[in-house]
Amino acid sequence: MPRLLFFAAIQEAAGARALDVDASTLGEALKIATERYGDRFARVLEICTVLHNEEVVKADLWWDHHIDAADEVAVLPPVSGGEDFHMVDVGDKEETKREATAACRLVCEPATRDRLLTGAIAKGDAVGPAKVAGMLAAKRVPELIPLCHPVRMTFVDVTTAPVGDDAIEVRATVRGLDRTGFEMEALTACAIAALSLYDMAKTEDPRMRVEGLRIVAKSGGKSGSVTFE
Repeated sequence: MPRLLFFAAIQEAAGARALDVDASTLGEALKIATERYGDRFARVLEICTVLHNEEVVKADLWWDHHIDAADEVAVLPPVSGGEDFHMVDVGDKEETKREATAACRLVCEPATRDRLLTGAIAKGDAVGPAKVAGMLAAKRVPELIPLCHPVRMTFVDVTTAPVGDDAIEVRATVRGLDRTGFEMEALTACAIAALSLYDMAKTEDPRMRVEGLRIVAKSGGKSGSVTFE
């Protein structure tokens, strides 16, 4: 059966990430979803963008737009600046081993930094949960950023280390085999790991900040190995 994929506000309204529908047109599929999820879903749907085969389908064409059993339809939040957007087709690119490493810093009071790294925060161990949060986040990128491709990751690693007197450097490395790179997965893993650390100590040090999120190295694909540090 065709599958509707929900993102952002419409996912929240549905309380689900996807719905398989027994329908032959886009209009039928969205009608089934609306009947299932109710008025709030219907209101949000009115301002959403519907994407099928990487092309926007306008609301007045939904009922005439055919969908096949194996198709996926993305229901996206409103996009400012018009409808000129699409997922890049990477089907003709060569599959290669790829890797990306991202880094950022959590800046905090020196005492807070030491408590975070030694597990002395009131909530307990901070580094372990932050690493797990980063790994989970890397796997969720296509659900969070609508036009990102699902990629075949084979490795995700998150590390933390003290920097200077008042910061923790967080690094995330993602490796795999695919036709597109792993930069977004590395960046997302790094950011979420840092935010997990922030959450563990925010009541003790409310002036903490995350800064300097960036890709520091990547390899594989057309550009080969590149280091930005």
